[in-house]
Amino acid sequence: MERISLTETVALSRLIYGMWRLADDSDISPRHVQAKIEACLAQGITTMDQADIYGGYEAEEVFGNALRAAPHLRDQIEIVTKCDIIVGAGRYSSTRVKHYDTSAAHI
Repeated sequence: MERISLTETVALSRLIYGMWRLADDSDISPRHVQAKIEACLAQGITTMDQADIYGGYEAEEVFGNALRAAPHLRDQIEIVTKCDIIVGAGRYSSTRVKHYDTSAAHI
């Protein structure tokens, strides 16, 4: 897989695996998520897209549990992430209007 160099020390895979729906899978066990990561690696996809909002604010934890169970995978991937969106889901289910929170406390 072709890699894209952003700087002399930072490069990403040409394709990026988006984890937006990771927590929506019927099987979110660390072993199952690990298999998804390994399938990506076998194809040369080393960059994973993550955000706190994904999966109703649960995808980061699902992903983290997989990496905790298989720590050797962490050195083989790059994680691209973002934060600050607040929507009425998960721990913010009482939120009525989507908004952005760029405060240090939230981030």
